[in-house]
Amino acid sequence: MSQSGPEGVSALDFREAMSRWASGVAVVSVRDAEGVAATTVSSFSSLSLSPPLVALALQQTSRTLKRVEAAGRFSVSVLSTAQREISVRCAKGDAEGLAFDERAFVQDSLAGLGCDVLDVHRYGDHLLLVGRVVGIQRGVEGDPLVYWNRGYRAVTAHPDLEPTRK
Repeated sequence: MSQSGPEGVSALDFREAMSRWASGVAVVSVRDAEGVAATTVSSFSSLSLSPPLVALALQQTSRTLKRVEAAGRFSVSVLSTAQREISVRCAKGDAEGLAFDERAFVQDSLAGLGCDVLDVHRYGDHLLLVGRVVGIQRGVEGDPLVYWNRGYRAVTAHPDLEPTRK
């Protein structure tokens, strides 16, 4: 394991350490006059219940980011294990031909959040977006798509270590 020195940690060491953090996979999208722009994110989380807020990070160079900022809104679709290919394509910036509804939610996703951009701050090579949730779409039932150790995974139930005694 690498140790940090006075200059901090290397990008390579940081990337390796963060690959050990499992996270859900979502698509951030926006529908505008040009159509749908979408990108895959794993840096997404709830921020507040009252008011309902979410936070996500997008690279400063993201084409989707520019269109989200211009529109002042975005949608987040939580993906299922059946939607791995959608995640891969959106990660490459290729949303062409994918099934999005009129609010830019990925069809058949587990859940969708419609958000207004509340705040944007630059941190390093990313912009942190805070969105106020203004609409929720309950999606289909299914298992969530997870990203861990540089690969897609599925969630499995943790086996009980000891049977419950009555």
